[in-house]
Amino acid sequence: SATINFNFYTTSAVLATTMSIPLEKKTGSNYGPPGTTKLVYFVDDLNLPEVDTYNTQSAIAHLRQHMEYEHCYDLQKMTLKNISNTQVVSCMNPTAG
Repeated sequence: SATINFNFYTTSAVLATTMSIPLEKKTGSNYGPPGTTKLVYFVDDLNLPEVDTYNTQSAIAHLRQHMEYEHCYDLQKMTLKNISNTQVVSCMNPTAG
C-alpha cells in the first residue's frame, strides 16, 4: 500500500509523481505494482487541495481520471500511461478545509 497525504498545496503534478513512485513499467505503456501484486493507495484528507481559478481541484480531477479510465498522461513524454492492479481508498474530514 502507499499513503498519499493531501494538503492545501497538493497539485495534480505532485499527485502524479507520488502515485508513480511504487509503480514499475510492465510492457509498452503499461505500468503496475511490482510482480503480480495489487497496490492500494490510501488518500488522506481528500478535501484539502486548493480550489483553482476554474473552481476545480486539479489533484482530485487527476485522481478521478486515474480511477475512471485506469490511465494518466506522462506530461514529460506526452504519452499515455495505462495503470493496472491498483485501488484507491480515501478519507476526509468534512469540517476541515
